[in-house]
Amino acid sequence: MMRKTCGRLLCLLLLAEPVSAEIVLAPLFQDGAVLQREKKVPVWGRATAGKEVTVEFSGQTKTTTADAAGRWQVSLDPLHADAHGQTLSVTEAGSPATEIGDILVGEVWLCSGQSNMEFGVNNTPPNEQAIAKEGTVELLRLFQVPRKVSNVRQETVDAKWTHASPEAAMNFSAVGYFFGKMLSEKLHVPVGMIHSSWGGSRIEPWWAEEGLAEVPELAEQHQERLAKTPGFPAYDAAFKKYVSDLRSWTDDADKALAHHFPVPEMPTGPALLKAGSGEETGTYQAMIHPLVPYALRGFLWYQGESNSSEGMAYTLKQKALIAGWRKQFQAPDAPFLYVQIAPYFYGDNRDQDIPQFWTAQQACLEVPHTGMAVINDIGNPKDIHPKRKMEVARRLLLWAMKDSYGDQDTVVSGPLYSGYEVKGNTVEIHFEHTGGGLATRDGKAPTLFEIAGVTADYKPATATISDDGTKIIVSSPDVPHPDRVRFAWSQIAEPNLMNKEGLPAGAFNTHWPVDPTLGTNLLKGKPHQSSNRNQWGWDGGLTDGVWGDHSPSAYATDNSKDFPKSVTLDMGSVEAVQTVVFGTPAVGSTKTVAISVSKDGKEFTEVGQHDFSPHKAERAEIRFEPKDIQFIRASFIAQQSQQQDNYDIHFGFLSEIEAYGPPAKH
Repeated sequence: MMRKTCGRLLCLLLLAEPVSAEIVLAPLFQDGAVLQREKKVPVWGRATAGKEVTVEFSGQTKTTTADAAGRWQVSLDPLHADAHGQTLSVTEAGSPATEIGDILVGEVWLCSGQSNMEFGVNNTPPNEQAIAKEGTVELLRLFQVPRKVSNVRQETVDAKWTHASPEAAMNFSAVGYFFGKMLSEKLHVPVGMIHSSWGGSRIEPWWAEEGLAEVPELAEQHQERLAKTPGFPAYDAAFKKYVSDLRSWTDDADKALAHHFPVPEMPTGPALLKAGSGEETGTYQAMIHPLVPYALRGFLWYQGESNSSEGMAYTLKQKALIAGWRKQFQAPDAPFLYVQIAPYFYGDNRDQDIPQFWTAQQACLEVPHTGMAVINDIGNPKDIHPKRKMEVARRLLLWAMKDSYGDQDTVVSGPLYSGYEVKGNTVEIHFEHTGGGLATRDGKAPTLFEIAGVTADYKPATATISDDGTKIIVSSPDVPHPDRVRFAWSQIAEPNLMNKEGLPAGAFNTHWPVDPTLGTNLLKGKPHQSSNRNQWGWDGGLTDGVWGDHSPSAYATDNSKDFPKSVTLDMGSVEAVQTVVFGTPAVGSTKTVAISVSKDGKEFTEVGQHDFSPHKAERAEIRFEPKDIQFIRASFIAQQSQQQDNYDIHFGFLSEIEAYGPPAKH
């Protein structure tokens, strides 16, 4: 343990040592590189500390001085696109110039994510491979970042720019390759595609910590992570104290040994975030940070399968990713174009998770200069890796052409839900991105629409396209008083609705994640007090906004045999409440749950109760005349008559509980 800790200490100290060396350029500055046009171009690297460094390129000369650690950086003025190879020269005073050649100027994009971004051209259908085998794409260059993780931000990667030959393309990201190929053919300028992804990776290890600071809901997590991340003040101060304690311990240990006394316990260093592609940190540090702040146009992102059970929590996580990368690359308006994951059967208990995740992904379109490719028509519910990656790349390119390159006539997406209106016994659905009008792939009526009343008991619905081609009219004889509609609300949904440009419609639920007739959830993030507190980590998750099935996003009582058990929630102030929504996860044996309300926390009035189905994720909604209250209590009155799974029958489970004031107009 001592050798491991001291080794880690030595590595960190070596990283801080001043450098005395000849010019070493950052890893992307190699023969065959592509520099970004029309933007300032940072050029950086290492040199002898205190030495003057001169950079020359395309008629420009920039000079700076290496700092005490040997680091230097200059910025070239914006460049024009140039397909003729040029030489970039960097000179340290008193030393020969370091030169790299065949440098092009054009468009640079970084693509990242998990296995579907990593998916190589050699795995695509034969017709797509045949296109890549036609020959080298002269205006396209590729840069493949190798897999690596680290807790410490790295400065270099072992990779080279290559020409986009058929041989190089086969093992390169198919989405990245085809995007770059099509972009170069449209713009007739050089394109550089940087690929840095890792199959099975979660989104968290790709975070730059600075991005979490831009998402208020992640502020607490941000501070916790900084305390476990080398290079940030909270961790470095703790490590400095650890070094001091370690020196003192060494002296005390020597004295103890000299007198044959027991050696005191060795001090413990500050905790680190777990590093790994599926852990808390690591891939940004080793696979993205070495590229920072290379000038580029934008980002392509294809990830989510490993986070797909998280619902709307993913929206915040992707917003943090976007903010962090834009900040690190000094590109606040850089397009961030991403792929909505494809339909796939994740398991019997995951059917609602995936459409909820699709909703979370779509919510990221709120961020300026983002775009999402819907691919529910080109996937395979039996294969988590859809093979038609050229079409995925084309759909991302549509967003790029409009956002980055000014083609305002481009239809960038299929229909995306924008609102609804109840009209008698029908519901009218409105969309954005209808293009030339709504249509279906097979010429038949739109499929996979469901309709329900206020009880959310959904029934298959008849859907028709309006005469003007911009709306869908939904109805069912089984639902004479409709209240809500959902579409493609299944993990394996492959609907036929599209626009006339052939781009598919995205899944939606008019009443998820927020019932538009209810307004703001007054219980979001509010504290609770359990009468029978769970001792195994299931005492949170009740008001986190995530309808999860397991801790920490779901709540449970203890497993004592005493009933009723209850949990009381405090809104913090007296509010008008008219609706309480609550539900069970797909675990345990919870049956009857009663809801009571109180203004003072002493006298409670029951407003309703619900019997939940066994071993099923389910929600219930209780509406009542508006009451001025501050406290809400959920009481577990009875359990199912027999155990439903490996959880003791005496646990009471809730996935979430929400409270709303009088309905708002919609």
